[in-house]
Amino acid sequence: MAERRVECSWKRHVGEQLKQRDRVQRQAFEEIIHQYNRLLEKSDLQAVLSERYQSDKYDFQNRHDGSPGADSSRSDNLQQEMAQMRIRHQEELTELHKKRGELAQSVIELNHQIQQKDKEIQHNEAKMQEYQRQIAELEGECRELRGQLQDLEQANQTLKDEYDALQITFGALEEKLRRTTDDNQELVSRWMAEKSQEANKLNAENEKDCKRRQAKLQKELADAAKEPLPMDPGKVLAARFLLDNARIVSGSYDRTLKLWDLRSKVCKNFNADRVWSTHCGLVFLVRNPQSVSSSGMKTVFAGSSCNDIVCTEQCVMSGHFDKKVRFWDIRAESIVCELELLGRVTSLDLNHDRTELLTCSRDDLVKIIDLRSNAVRQTFSAQGFKCGADWTRVTFSPDGSYVAGGSADGALYVWNVLTGKLERTLDKNHCSAINSVSWSPSGAYVVSVEKGSKAVLWSDM
Repeated sequence: MAERRVECSWKRHVGEQLKQRDRVQRQAFEEIIHQYNRLLEKSDLQAVLSERYQSDKYDFQNRHDGSPGADSSRSDNLQQEMAQMRIRHQEELTELHKKRGELAQSVIELNHQIQQKDKEIQHNEAKMQEYQRQIAELEGECRELRGQLQDLEQANQTLKDEYDALQITFGALEEKLRRTTDDNQELVSRWMAEKSQEANKLNAENEKDCKRRQAKLQKELADAAKEPLPMDPGKVLAARFLLDNARIVSGSYDRTLKLWDLRSKVCKNFNADRVWSTHCGLVFLVRNPQSVSSSGMKTVFAGSSCNDIVCTEQCVMSGHFDKKVRFWDIRAESIVCELELLGRVTSLDLNHDRTELLTCSRDDLVKIIDLRSNAVRQTFSAQGFKCGADWTRVTFSPDGSYVAGGSADGALYVWNVLTGKLERTLDKNHCSAINSVSWSPSGAYVVSVEKGSKAVLWSDM
């Protein structure tokens, strides 16, 4: 049915196009046909006039032959009229020839236009056929799409039915979940109440146990502080508490490092090639005001006299007479790495977040070592700054922004860590070499101690 409608439609369209072409072309040829008809009429008229002229001429000759004298004047008039008529007919014929030429040219142009129109009609017919082919293809695609649409509608209906069934199931499960959630909340509330009671009991027991352990530890520390240590003839040059406040690392002039446990009284021998001995003699530096009176726990041979020590949670860093900074692993009891400076190491210090190590050496240079890469990150120096002894100390400010160190000429030097430049020089109160410097926890004060038994407190730092 649809194909028949399409066929009738294009046939009607072709008919309308042909009618339109007839109207347009007929209008163009109407003037030519009208002129041609006039030309035919004039031609017929000329033929009639010629016949009449011949008949008149024949009659005239006959009359002239019959009465030649009487009609001489009449024949002259008739000849004049005939001459005028001939001239007029000749002019009309000329005009008609001219018109015929113009009409012929118009016919040629119109024929050319007809040919162009025929070509356009052929082109349009080809396009129409192509459009009809495309229409047929599109109709085929439409039929396929209608079939697919029907399949999708059926599938959609099936899915809708399944969705309705699942929605009903979901409603039932949701109701079941709600009831289960209410039951679970009730059970959790009961369980939390029971656990709270148990936690209170455990907290009370833990508090009692913690108090007992603290009392026992304080007693052990007090007992350990009362017992004297067996000493050897070496000199203790540096000591430092570990972060647990129960162990001390000390560095000695006899080229040994010792790890002291204030809670234990037993000395364990971990390696046969270690040197196991205890310190005695003069203590040059003790960082924290605690009593070092206990048995030595571990001793390692460092190979050079130790001038200063700092500690992290699992690492001990020691500065030595042989210009090296050694990094010790407390768990493995071995050297992790060594870093050699240009002079004997006199001082070590850590910044507040324990990521940078400050060193001072006898080459009159203060350096910052990045502990993440074990490389020198920054070097400080100043004209006039001299390291006066093997135990000259330098230190970080509490916020790690400044470095302070004393010189052999009694001047205190402060450097800016961010810029690396000398910030201040304080040189009016000391008379001899400054051996040690320390910042207050607030960072507002600095105390410096000189070799001549004099301490100076600096404010507004």
